[in-house]
Amino acid sequence: MKSKLFLAMLSLVCLGYAAEAQTISVGPRVGATFAKINYSGDDADEANDQVESVTGLQVGAVANVMLSDMLSFQPEILVVQKGAKEEYSEEDEFGSFSTEGKVKTTYLEVPLLAKLSFGSESLKGFVTAGPSIGYWMSGKVEGEVSYTDFDGEQVTETVDEKIDFDEDEDYNRTELGASVGVGLAYKIGAGSLNLDVRYGFGLSSVYDFEEDDVKERNRVLGVSLAYLFSL
Repeated sequence: MKSKLFLAMLSLVCLGYAAEAQTISVGPRVGATFAKINYSGDDADEANDQVESVTGLQVGAVANVMLSDMLSFQPEILVVQKGAKEEYSEEDEFGSFSTEGKVKTTYLEVPLLAKLSFGSESLKGFVTAGPSIGYWMSGKVEGEVSYTDFDGEQVTETVDEKIDFDEDEDYNRTELGASVGVGLAYKIGAGSLNLDVRYGFGLSSVYDFEEDDVKERNRVLGVSLAYLFSL
């Protein structure tokens, strides 16, 4: 239901600008993501030291509405993979405990970007910035837990399971975020090939903990190509 609402919002915004726009371009986008989770609150520095990035994919569609020679409005609808990899270990007189895991999540995301372009007809540079709203569609956790049991034996257990949103109400499936980016657009044939490097940061927490000072937010570096052609 929420995905249908996002699509309706996107369509209405595009139609509102289309009446006054000089040029409307549309096209597909595909690329890679390098994602991690940023912690804030108690022991945030230690937690962030244990986090590494994971690679993923992004794919979707772009609409670009020219408002002037340099300024345009660019709504998009994307499927974006996010997540993080974490390692933790401790050892005391009773034994050792360590975890190594990876979580990969998939979001349906709608960025609403302002785009400033400059350069020649054949080659343009651009910068983008704007808010986004996302819906957490699915996720998976993989990893290993190793610990010393009561008999002094080292035990290793493997984790490989999908995230069950019904089991835990702390998951925040709606994400508010923003992004900034730079890129190049090279005219090829009837359209232009756009290389986009973008950094996205979640403003809302991935999980809603009872402790107000504990926040986990997505951070995503994306590199993608889009081919835009005029309608």
